Amino acid sequence: MIRYQIVRQELEAPELGRYVSYGIEAVALPGGEQLAFVPDVSTDSSFAAALADRCTEGALDPAQLLDVVLDAL
Repeated sequence: MIRYQIVRQELEAPELGRYVSYGIEAVALPGGEQLAFVPDVSTDSSFAAALADRCTEGALDPAQLLDVVLDAL
């Protein structure tokens, strides 16, 4: 089974300064091995969490995670 979950990130950009954003990672269960990770998806944790939940429910292939994130933005 694969679970998609958000990862809180503290980032910095010259034009924005410091900010908090959320990435999405695909984790193999059991064991917790990270299969895929897309950083800096959104500063809205609710948006990122809902997208991660949809990926888990849809049994998304981790190779498709970046495409799904880009389509959702």
